[in-house]
Amino acid sequence: MRTAADIAARAVCLGVLTFRARFESIRFGDDRRAEEQAAGMITGVTNWFRGAGLSEALIAPEQALFDLPPNSWQRPILQALAEAMIEESIAVLFAGLNLVAALPAYDSRVDADELLRLLPFLSDSPFVTHHGMDPREEWSAMATSVSRAPDADITRGEKIAGLWWWRAVSESLAREGTLSRVRLSDVLRAGAPTGRALGIPYAGDDFAAFGKPYAALTAVEHKAVSVIAEARVRAYRWMSGDVGWDEVPMDS
Repeated sequence: MRTAADIAARAVCLGVLTFRARFESIRFGDDRRAEEQAAGMITGVTNWFRGAGLSEALIAPEQALFDLPPNSWQRPILQALAEAMIEESIAVLFAGLNLVAALPAYDSRVDADELLRLLPFLSDSPFVTHHGMDPREEWSAMATSVSRAPDADITRGEKIAGLWWWRAVSESLAREGTLSRVRLSDVLRAGAPTGRALGIPYAGDDFAAFGKPYAALTAVEHKAVSVIAEARVRAYRWMSGDVGWDEVPMDS
């Protein structure tokens, strides 16, 4: 079971990765001055992170990225980070700290800019309470003031995320022919009372997303829900478990 400080540290790690990725992508444009400014921002946030004493909260692949010099992340790295929908995981972690009241529906993305404003390495963060705070003080302000949401709320969120992740995986199996539609329909019908009780929207006996039954989603819509569900369920399961971020079981 993760403590509030554990959850906050993981959120900040992911937040710094997201923040740096935004500036790493600038070098693929044609503005050399913007690239130089981006390098300065990358150096600044990296120094903040290390100064806050958070390096030990990184998992090995994250540490490897942090160790690279500014403006060196390649396109595949940036694409992988974008596809991981890290902001969705951050939102769940913040919900686990009572910093986010409610998550958007599973066919809607979170507001990444609003999330980043909560992180203590930005000057307008609510945890930066006065001018001149050093990184360790800013991190301490967050770590000591947040509290873990009630276990019942986290458990309920995990159940909802798990069902959405199951629906995404089951749809993929149905579309590739591994799972029959008849069998899937039977399982959906049997599970509908449980899903409705958790507040999952339905269209008939199927989950509803983008205003229609899940089975009717386009490939792009299905992919969108899948990545949101995967990012959210990983964060919920990590908060409730005792394994590393990259070791969270993702069975559906």
